[in-house]
Amino acid sequence: MANSKVLLIYKYMNKKIIRQFFRYLWIALGAMLIFFVFSQAFYTKRSLEYNLNFSESLSRNIRGWYPEQRLTNLSVSSIANAFDVIAEPVYMKIYTPINFEEMIIKGTVYPHHLENINLGLKQQDGSWDLKKIEDNDFSISFDLTDAQIKNNQLEIILSMPDLLSPARLSLIDNWQIILRR
Repeated sequence: MANSKVLLIYKYMNKKIIRQFFRYLWIALGAMLIFFVFSQAFYTKRSLEYNLNFSESLSRNIRGWYPEQRLTNLSVSSIANAFDVIAEPVYMKIYTPINFEEMIIKGTVYPHHLENINLGLKQQDGSWDLKKIEDNDFSISFDLTDAQIKNNQLEIILSMPDLLSPARLSLIDNWQIILRR
């Protein structure tokens, strides 16, 4: 009789221990899942880099160049992966998951008889912070403290006021956008 009571108590303790083990296991797995979801939602790095692909006007983080009627993928330059701007201005929107302090745009252009090529960032007051592209291979830095950010997107403009009908600007598909804190 005493032996059967010990067996019942032992079985009861085993069931209780197993229940507690699985309860804590599910709590731990749930906490790990919640931590994983939150860690994916927050951007914690010091910089963010986009390598642009001009063959796609829309991607998850970049929209542009637009309007598409002002671009052609038939480049007069003999360079592969080049797109020509045939009318101006053209725009691009860049997604920023958090606030950054600086944006650097690097790339290559071939100005077919153009001298005045400007790249600009839209400001909070609606104006453009325009900077001149001096060389074929360029690197331009923008301060983002006064930049207009709508729906977590920055807007840039590529303007060529001297662009007339036969003239074109070739954009080489090697552009990078680097956002830094």
